[in-house]
Amino acid sequence: MPRVDSPSLDPLAEPTARVTPGFIAVLALTNLGIWTAFFTPIQFLLPLQVEAIDPVGKEASLGVVVAVGALVSLVASPIAGAFSDRTSSRLGRRRSWVLWPTVAAVAVLVLMGGRTTIGGLVLGWALGQLTLNASYAAVIAMLPDQVPVAQRGTVGAVVGAAQPLGVIVGSLIATMVPGDNTAPTGQNARYVVVAVVVALTAVLFVTRMRDPQLPRDRIPALHAGPFLRGFWIDPRQHPDFAWVFLTRFLVILGTAFVTTYLLYFTRDVLGRSPEEAGDTVAAILQFYIVALLVFALIAGPVSDRVGRVKPFVIGASLLCAAAIVVLAFARTQGMATLAAALMGAGFGAYTAVDLALISRVLPSAGDRARDLGIINIANALPQVLAPLIASVWITVLKSTSYEVAYQSLYLFAAVVTVLGAVLVVKIRSVP
Repeated sequence: MPRVDSPSLDPLAEPTARVTPGFIAVLALTNLGIWTAFFTPIQFLLPLQVEAIDPVGKEASLGVVVAVGALVSLVASPIAGAFSDRTSSRLGRRRSWVLWPTVAAVAVLVLMGGRTTIGGLVLGWALGQLTLNASYAAVIAMLPDQVPVAQRGTVGAVVGAAQPLGVIVGSLIATMVPGDNTAPTGQNARYVVVAVVVALTAVLFVTRMRDPQLPRDRIPALHAGPFLRGFWIDPRQHPDFAWVFLTRFLVILGTAFVTTYLLYFTRDVLGRSPEEAGDTVAAILQFYIVALLVFALIAGPVSDRVGRVKPFVIGASLLCAAAIVVLAFARTQGMATLAAALMGAGFGAYTAVDLALISRVLPSAGDRARDLGIINIANALPQVLAPLIASVWITVLKSTSYEVAYQSLYLFAAVVTVLGAVLVVKIRSVP
């Protein structure tokens, strides 16, 4: 089969030619594989393994596992992105960094199912985050590399839709692949299936995408000082980049408080048994995912058509905040499902248009993957902070009641999300 069209033979040129449906499909499917590998462990497999190993201290233990992995991702994505920007392999800058990190990620995922200690899970998930983020840094850089500004809302919507589809695939894996939810090694087969999914989609990217080789004479000399200083982007010189970073950090932090402990919320607030909790989360997430897909696929193209981005980002963020407030007062599966649907609508629109917004404030064409990796810190740092804050919050307040603990946490999360929405008005260069 021929490879999908490449809009430009110059890897550093600003893209102007429209990308094809084939390009969009491959990019979306590769993102689907990566997000399946991110979400399935975080939403399903790790909580079940942690509970089987440490049922009494599961909140704190899961917080450590997730936070350490997220901490690794803070540095993995920008560093891998920076090296991807400087790669002159015949495979191209991006395909090389999808291929080899994915090979390592597959090995890590296969081994994760056999971990029987919290320390083993911490190490395994840290390596998983390292390898998956290295691959993701290269994949997502294809958006500013090859997609023109006029298509970025639409492509961002399709690529963003891969995230909830990753949750769907993860929920199918968790519910349809045989496993033992009461044993530390009971998730073995499910991890293997996740590894197969990410491997197949990476093969599709490497074999089907065109990725122009970067001439060696266009690679800046690699010196430690300038290389390291490049990871600091001065907010005085690039204020819009700084505001995009901050607003994304706040919105992701607010939503991360919800997603990290959703399984335990169904257990401790909605009163589901260990056997029922996974199915309950899967049922709730179905509504989240459908709403996310619908609103992502609407918001992205509409944003491209009207030529505006910020109103969509602000409105989507506020809708996420409203959903968190609903969840704070939810005591039935029906209310939790309503909150999930609202959250899906808001986050779907947000994912589609915010990616387009990010791509328009990157400081340098030669450092796109690095700068997107820096922005990814705004995704990863909340995954470090939210579990740590939430684990302490819930541990302290659950002696009063789990209802009080989760309600107060979610109301705080809503305030954080609203702040992220309001500060979007500070971005000046994008309408």
